[in-house]
Amino acid sequence: MVLCNLCNSDNCIELYPKGKAQIHRIVKCNVCDLIYANPQTDNLSGVEQIHSKSTNKLDYQEQLKDYTPEKNQYLKKQFLQINNYNKIIDFVENMEKGIFLEVGSYAGTFLNEVRKRGWNVLGIEPLEIPALYAENTLGIKVIREYFETADIQNNSIDVISSCHVIEHVSDPTSFIKKAHIVLKKGGKLILETPTYDSFVFRVLGHRERSIRCEGHLYFFTKKTLTRLVEENGFKVLKHEKVGRTLTLDRLFYNLGIITGKPTIFSSISKKLKLDNLIITINARDMQRIYCEKN
Repeated sequence: MVLCNLCNSDNCIELYPKGKAQIHRIVKCNVCDLIYANPQTDNLSGVEQIHSKSTNKLDYQEQLKDYTPEKNQYLKKQFLQINNYNKIIDFVENMEKGIFLEVGSYAGTFLNEVRKRGWNVLGIEPLEIPALYAENTLGIKVIREYFETADIQNNSIDVISSCHVIEHVSDPTSFIKKAHIVLKKGGKLILETPTYDSFVFRVLGHRERSIRCEGHLYFFTKKTLTRLVEENGFKVLKHEKVGRTLTLDRLFYNLGIITGKPTIFSSISKKLKLDNLIITINARDMQRIYCEKN
């Protein structure tokens, strides 16, 4: 049994039993409306599963040779979505350029763009292959730990950005408290995560793609995400629904997840050679919140 991470209540209602949406049972708190997995396991997301196969440094170096956007769909996705994240850099453009930390920096593609704007950049990424890519290919320093346990000096960071991470962590409150501790006074925190007060979720329910993701433990609405940051020392400056850039191949992959027929959609995608066709869509099913440390 997991208590609500926002209000510490055990008063919840089951939305989906185990196996209905994903490996976890999904519940909603009757007190504050937070949606979360209850109970929770240490299962990995798809991306984590791919990288968890490496066991030693020789394996890492061999895998790194083939770690290219052409051969790795998720790395390709990072490059495609750079323009989606430029608004984050624009938001802090008028700040004095100090240290910009990305939690969940993966291969460092976004931090590389941040650095071009004059910031000193630092990544947090426990997955070794993408972290090596960031360091060896892009020259970006990466801490190989989870954020909550990383050794970062208090009041030393100017900006923290973390996109599609908070829904994976087992204790979001501790995550936000850590951000508050390491940020300077007036420092900015930007989070992006799926949103579950969306038309897409209302229509699809347990078939919605991101609630089906095995690595997702928390499912935030604007209300619950706002409460999370405000109760842990932040002021919300801006909230928006954002879109994404992706290949039609990736879109077909998502449709396969939604319909429960990934093999069929994957086959169609390969036949039509959709991996090089790029689109930008905004289904208003993702949210980005911009905050300032009080």
